[in-house]
Amino acid sequence: MATEAFKISDLSKFYGPTLALDKLSVSAPKRAVGLLGPNGAGKTTLIRILMGIIRHSSGSGSVLGYDFCESIQDIRDHVGYSPEFTPMIPDVSAMKYVTFMGKLSGLGAVEAAQRAHDTLHYVGLAEERYRPLREFSTGMMQKCKLAAALVHDPDLVILDEPTDGLDPTGRQQMLELIERLYKDEGKSLIVSSHLLFDVERVCDWVMVLGRGQLVTSGEMSNLLADTSGMLRLKISGDPVSFSRKLTAKGLEVEIDGPFLDVKRTNGTEMTILEEVNRDPTVSLRYLGSRTRTLEDVFISMVEGRELG
Repeated sequence: MATEAFKISDLSKFYGPTLALDKLSVSAPKRAVGLLGPNGAGKTTLIRILMGIIRHSSGSGSVLGYDFCESIQDIRDHVGYSPEFTPMIPDVSAMKYVTFMGKLSGLGAVEAAQRAHDTLHYVGLAEERYRPLREFSTGMMQKCKLAAALVHDPDLVILDEPTDGLDPTGRQQMLELIERLYKDEGKSLIVSSHLLFDVERVCDWVMVLGRGQLVTSGEMSNLLADTSGMLRLKISGDPVSFSRKLTAKGLEVEIDGPFLDVKRTNGTEMTILEEVNRDPTVSLRYLGSRTRTLEDVFISMVEGRELG
């Protein structure tokens, strides 16, 4: 059994003279993988190649151990795909649409119908399953696409912009569904999104593309680890006044909203605690290593690469 969701080597894709993927070599574990990159980075092109929707120009690769040149039907049998675009069959009900997708995935008619019923209930569309798709809101359609991706009980689920166009409530519901798929159902996920907060919430592995090449790939926790050697603290009281006291003690201090970031040297923590104890107007709410957000990582890596 393959230990990787997918693995590619020297993968290239041209659209006429335009190079979309440039000898891309990378592998992704069977986990919740966030696929990131600016517009035109090659994310959707990569997904479509993995699913056999388009042909690559050169290179090789596999999905769940199946070669995507020779075993595309095996891949589709074991992978669920929710595309960015919305399939429009306006007069067909959600039940008929998801049942049809189940049949395309190799299920018999009875099993496909039962699985459609179950997956529509799972995503929260049980009461709307017989309504025509033309009456669906954007949020309902995103859930319907997810049900279609799950109908054949795949091992790997690929979600392309799953929260695109959703209001805050719908976005929250979709993220909860995605988390359940990974943590409770044991599905491997690939989530492509331009919303970095969504990826940071539901994924534990990140892959960043830029100009059709790999920018970085690895554990979310490792990417977000701050290497600047800064301590972050939050106090109740006046942060500006307290920062001056720390500066007077020879510490380098930066103010970041309600936080103070202090350059760590020998004895920094002790100095901070001593100053907190000396000032009756101040109490310490947080003291620890500064962390980064996925947005910080994305901007530093991708925008730096684009400018370079």
